[in-house]
Amino acid sequence: MLHIILFILKILGLLVLAVLGLVLAAALLILLVPVRYQAEGSYDGKVKGKARITWLLHILSVTAQFEEDLIVRVRIFGFRIGKPKKMDSELKEAEDIMVQAMEIMEPEPIRDAQEVKDEIHDRVKEEPKNLPPPKEELSNSTPPKEELRNPTPPKEEPKKKKGFRFMGVFEKLKKKVLRAFIKLKFFFLRICDTLRTIKDKKDEIYAWISNKENQKTGKLLFRQVKRLIRHILPRRGKGNITFGFDDPYLTGQVLTYASVIYPLCHKHLNLYPVFDQTVFTVEGTFRGRIRMATVLLIGSRMLLDKNFRRLLKGWLHKGGIA
Repeated sequence: MLHIILFILKILGLLVLAVLGLVLAAALLILLVPVRYQAEGSYDGKVKGKARITWLLHILSVTAQFEEDLIVRVRIFGFRIGKPKKMDSELKEAEDIMVQAMEIMEPEPIRDAQEVKDEIHDRVKEEPKNLPPPKEELSNSTPPKEELRNPTPPKEEPKKKKGFRFMGVFEKLKKKVLRAFIKLKFFFLRICDTLRTIKDKKDEIYAWISNKENQKTGKLLFRQVKRLIRHILPRRGKGNITFGFDDPYLTGQVLTYASVIYPLCHKHLNLYPVFDQTVFTVEGTFRGRIRMATVLLIGSRMLLDKNFRRLLKGWLHKGGIA
């Protein structure tokens, strides 16, 4: 009996180890195997382009192509998942479906009640409009005989004296002047408060910059962001730009401005100026890869910094995020 229990425990242990091994292998594949991307495109009056993202020897592949419509294809182990999706046509279909869904069909009882209501409304409109007013309205409209015989004269309002009128104008003017002075006082106080807050923030910013711990954190952040951008940017690529205008002077000016940044990308970009006609064409290809382990390593390097964690926590609390 004991050896049966041990045998069952042995099998369960092997199953647990196998599951853990699969989970570890999947985690290592996700972290260490890079996601590769490549794209190519051109512009010659119309935009054309194609991009592909692959992972783990093309086990997962996503291709997007744009000429007139955007077509997306997804493949797993070489098998296409679904049909090629035309994104523009699908957006139009989704819009039509939403319009049809908004047009809710009314049930028959509500429709019959609406028809009866419209019919009554039409009949009321067809009735003659010149009908005698009711008796109550006539009785209310005719005044009694006593009022006709002895009409009461209207009461004369007492005339206001000119002195009182002058004092009222003076009081109103006085209130307006006091109100203007109060507004001006609050305006100057607001300006003083704004200048004081600016001064406080200036001192706070200067104190933050002059702190040695913050300087170390800033340098570390700059290095890690630079490393992340260098990792994400394409490693290989080539592009050609042909441009020109009817005015050779304008073409020369654009070429002068482009020469400022051209030394930074001359290995991957070619410029072809044309001085006798208006033309603009672009074509290029590039490829690169993103490894998840590198991205996590850069993020963890920042989170291991104690001062960065303190600053991040304070910023999140100030931003209203728990």
